[in-house]
This record gives sequence, structure tokens and C-alpha cells, in this order.
Amino acid sequence: MKQLLPEAGDVLRNLFDKVPGIEDFKISDAASHELKGKISLYNGEIISIAARLLDRAVPKTVAEITARCDNEMDYTIIMAPYISETSAKLCDDRGMGYCDYSGNCLISYHALYISNQGNPNKYPAEYRPRSVFNPSAQITSKILRELLRDVSKVWKIKKLSEEVGCSIGMVSHVKTFLCEQNWAVMDPDGLKLTDPGSLLAEWSTKYPVDSTISCYTLESIPVFESKCFQAYQEGIRLCLTGLSGGVRYAPVVRYSKAHIWIKPQDVSAFLKMTGCKEVPSGGNVILYLAPGDDVFVDSREIQGSRVASPVQVYLDCMQIKGRGEEMAEAIFTKEIQK
Repeated sequence: MKQLLPEAGDVLRNLFDKVPGIEDFKISDAASHELKGKISLYNGEIISIAARLLDRAVPKTVAEITARCDNEMDYTIIMAPYISETSAKLCDDRGMGYCDYSGNCLISYHALYISNQGNPNKYPAEYRPRSVFNPSAQITSKILRELLRDVSKVWKIKKLSEEVGCSIGMVSHVKTFLCEQNWAVMDPDGLKLTDPGSLLAEWSTKYPVDSTISCYTLESIPVFESKCFQAYQEGIRLCLTGLSGGVRYAPVVRYSKAHIWIKPQDVSAFLKMTGCKEVPSGGNVILYLAPGDDVFVDSREIQGSRVASPVQVYLDCMQIKGRGEEMAEAIFTKEIQK
């Protein structure tokens, strides 16, 4: 059932009533999408504010409001049921305040400073953007991978759907999400990524690898990885990833553990071919069990090894503690943002 949202004016009054430096707050004008008022401070300063009321404070909307914001009022505040960290940072970077109905806010103007962070979304029904990063959503994963294969390419929606083998509606959903987050633009020429770095960074936070098997090999890692390629040539569906995949693209770190994507049904045959053994802990080989085919998209043969795509290696390196992020950044610079 849809939750009733509080009145924006009541949210601001309740907030300002708790601030010792504020003497009074009066609303001068209220409409369905904007509220104007004046904050009187005890030091005699009066601040004119315009609160822009949004159903969803996605970054694209916040950026558009900033671009057309006039100078009639001293300070602009974005209000919505919930404001994400990305939109909150965008407000702050552009000199705007924000206040959501879930209790998060940042209002900073002259002598006035109010901040409250970390409150969960109280109104998920009113703020429910469909994420394209769901680990089980292999179609949206393939769309993102195709877009990231060549970030300079401009795509017509129909052509992209044909390339991936999915519906136009699914591509349109991904397009809407990316544009709302300010990671892409859609113009008459087509869809183009504008901020692949932020897209990948956010994707990596939603990309946990849950199903793994720890193994141990007595061979050196280079010798073992050569056996992996032999296993691949004999029909085992696998590819190197993590640091062992990353060094094939950008040899910037040393590593002592191999990370490999493999089909679950091929694990037994793989262990027999390579001679490594499953162990409860202390392994030097980590097998990632592939839930679908998307992790193998754009995998390549490099230096006698089968290697996951730069996008997949980036995602997996971001999960590795230590120098994984360093490797991911090197791959992004050299292979993705080229």
C-alpha cells in the first residue's frame, strides 16, 4: 500500500524547530512542486529559500534544476521522499541544500548549517528505481557490457537490442536508468555513455561474488594457469579473472592467487585435469561459479590464456582486498576508457 507523504512545509518546520539559531520560519508561497519561504536567524539574518519538491531526486533531475535555477531566492533546497548519496553529493557540489522525508539533510548557507545523514529510506514505494545491477539480471548485464565494450560508440536502441538479442523495451529500461543517473545521454544520434567510470564503480558495489570454491595447487601459478588454458581447449568453460586476469591487460601488480570463472558443471572435470584439490581454507586458487553466460561475454585469448573481458576483470578486481582497486583502475584507464 502506498504510504502517505508528509507535507513538505511540516518537514521543514519540524527540522528548523530543532535548530537553536533559527528564530522563525514562514512559508510565503506553496505549490505542488515548489515551496518558498523565509528563515529568520537570531543574528538578524533572513534567508529566502526555494524548496523544489520532487517525486524522485535522480541525479539527472537534480542537475537540470541546478542548470535552470534562478537567483530570485538566496538558497535552493531539493526535497524528495529519499535522496541517494549520489544526488546528495550533486546538491552539495552545486551549492544547493537537500532535505528528504526520511530524515537526511544538508543545509549550509552563511551562518546556517544543518546536517543529518545515514537514515534509511522510509518510503521505498515512492522511491523505487529499478536497478539494472541485479546480479540475477543477465540481460541487463549483457546490455551494459555491450555499451562498455566501446564507450565512444553511439547506439540506436533498436540496433543495441538486436546486438544483445533482447527486447527494445529492456534496452529502453536500461537507457532510462543510465540517463537518470547522468551516466549516459540520449540524443537524436542515439545512446552514448558519458560517465563510464561512475557507472562501473557503482556496478562494482552491487556485484558480490557469492558462489566460490577454494582450491590448492602444488604447481606455480604460471604453470597452473597454463593448465587452465589446456582445460579450456579441451572444452571446459572458464576464463581467468581478478588479478590473474588483470595482469594480461595491465601488469601493474604481483599476485599469488589465481581467480577463475568456471561453469559449475565443469568443476569436477577441471579439478581432475589440473590436479588441484578443493580445500576448506588457505587456497591459492579461487573458482568463481558462473551463474550464467554473461561473465564470459567478450572473453579473450591473451598470452596463451583465456581471460575475462576488461569489464568483468574490473568488477572482480574491485572485490579483492589489497591491490585489487589499483588493478581495476589500471584496466579502466588502459582498456575501457581508451
